[in-house]
Amino acid sequence: MDETIQIRLNKFISNSGHCNRREADNFIAQGRVTVNDKVIIRLGTKVSVKDEVRLDGKNISLNKPVYILLNKPKGFHSINLNNKKNIFSLLPFEEYHDLQSLDFMNENYMGLMIFSNNQDFIKHMASKIDNLKQLFHIILDSDLEEFDKESIKNEVDFNDFQIRNINHVDGANKNEIGLEMSIKQVKDIEELFLKYNYKVLSIDRVLYSNISKKDLSRGKWRHFKKQELINLQAF
Repeated sequence: MDETIQIRLNKFISNSGHCNRREADNFIAQGRVTVNDKVIIRLGTKVSVKDEVRLDGKNISLNKPVYILLNKPKGFHSINLNNKKNIFSLLPFEEYHDLQSLDFMNENYMGLMIFSNNQDFIKHMASKIDNLKQLFHIILDSDLEEFDKESIKNEVDFNDFQIRNINHVDGANKNEIGLEMSIKQVKDIEELFLKYNYKVLSIDRVLYSNISKKDLSRGKWRHFKKQELINLQAF
């Protein structure tokens, strides 16, 4: 949308999916709406897409909130977005131009990533991401010894994550590991294994809280299911 075009404030609020226009007028009259940190009570006020509109202190977007799950393939950047091969090139970014990712994954990592245009949701989930259960499929440069596996399971020197479980992947080579943990930065997994003289060849996040990548092909995305979002927000 052209940022110079102005629309009525009640339409802006109703288009966000929070309410209908009549309810939006009531919110405005009650002093519950701010535009660029200024309380607005005059009905008929117009705003543009670049204005910051808040209802009860919570940021709202002109677009209805969307919540997207991506199965990230290897080789796509989530930090260096100047590279044409970036995660947003896999998403409907023209339709949802204000999407943000919950966390970042290096270009060589794969698996689940969460996106939304709801800034408050992203901030809220980011504040507790290090408590969310995550499951990774790890491939190492050599077989993981049983002694090292037990030592890693009881690792306490790293403060930014909590290891819940670690096991060899059933039916796979001994260098393939299932690692269930809570972690803020995925890249710290490499440092953890390096401490025990293992090089990480591949990291694939296969589970994010209650959300699985089952039936989501590599490089594809989908909207959250309603119950997935409810469970995640209730955490």
